[in-house]
Amino acid sequence: MLINLSLYQPKNTDVAIVIDLLRASTTIIKSLETFNKVKPVNIEDEKIIQLSKKHNAILAGERKRSKIKGFDLSNSPKDIQNYEGELLILKTTNGTKVLENIQKKYENAIILIGSSINAEEIAKKIIQLNKEKVELVMAGRRQTFAIEDYVGAGIIINEIIKASKTTKIDLELTEYAKTAQIVTKDLKLSQELIEDSTSAKKLRLLNAGEDVEICKQINKSTIVPIYKNKIITQY
Repeated sequence: MLINLSLYQPKNTDVAIVIDLLRASTTIIKSLETFNKVKPVNIEDEKIIQLSKKHNAILAGERKRSKIKGFDLSNSPKDIQNYEGELLILKTTNGTKVLENIQKKYENAIILIGSSINAEEIAKKIIQLNKEKVELVMAGRRQTFAIEDYVGAGIIINEIIKASKTTKIDLELTEYAKTAQIVTKDLKLSQELIEDSTSAKKLRLLNAGEDVEICKQINKSTIVPIYKNKIITQY
């Protein structure tokens, strides 16, 4: 099994794990505790509001890390725990675009949503699927590197290595994936890197420090979200 790491767009993969640690991935994972489905969107705000009314859905979204006018809440893993229902419609700055791009380019790829909070469960699913090529796709910020996504990817890679030890699966890590794995062996340091990231600092300035605390958690969720036909559900 080849494990690779990429930014925004995978090179070639059977399974893609999309990581937008602060905050889309974590919000999606937390939302599936109380919602059956999540629909990520990337359309005009007014159309999204009309869509939410049509489906009687809760509407969450952010622009520059702040709640969009007319939406129920921001892209907040803390606030989403106060809501429940059949459908959550979610608009994010970057995460939605990444999911849509992967599905367009690799129609047959399995697309999972990962973060530090569900790293162990994602790893178990990867070993269970046992596909030839697995790519961890960092959403980044405006298609540029974001250290929190790199850290989240490394934590997941370390969990895949642990999960593979009781199997006969041979793992091969690209150099990019290997560096992320090495950097995140120290979990305390990993959490410090998340806390000190540019995104975390900006969220704290917006009084969203509690979101950062949730997003830096490691192996606290058993939920593995899968994106298929433009909808996210539990695998």
